[in-house]
Amino acid sequence: MSSRSELKDLAQLRLKEAQALYSAGFFDGAAYLCGYVIELALKARICKLLGVADYPDGGKYKQVFAVHDFDQLLFLSGLRRKLLPGSQLSTNWSIASPWTPEQRYRPAGTFSQQDTFDILNAIRDSRHGIFRWIKRHW
Repeated sequence: MSSRSELKDLAQLRLKEAQALYSAGFFDGAAYLCGYVIELALKARICKLLGVADYPDGGKYKQVFAVHDFDQLLFLSGLRRKLLPGSQLSTNWSIASPWTPEQRYRPAGTFSQQDTFDILNAIRDSRHGIFRWIKRHW
């Protein structure tokens, strides 16, 4: 179980790692880590919403909270209703949200430099980035 503070720190670290991998030309790894940026940030938000110090991913809550599905995490975070259709944030969400942890099994070269650049920008955009948006609520 991770604390809300640990989840925040890990989300920020994973973004730095994804950026470093992108800069080094490891586009698949960078795209993969981008998903964890979003997942960890949403889980930190869920902790705040629930008023708990640690993310509830074990015991009787495991089926609900021990997930990687962005749509489910977005719902649990209470942020789904704030993701307005047609907005730049919604566009960024559609670029980054197809992520799954199974990406780790995809062959090298699955993500091009442009694909990864688009995903990174969808997350880190200074005005409409997914990470910035979640951070405002965590």
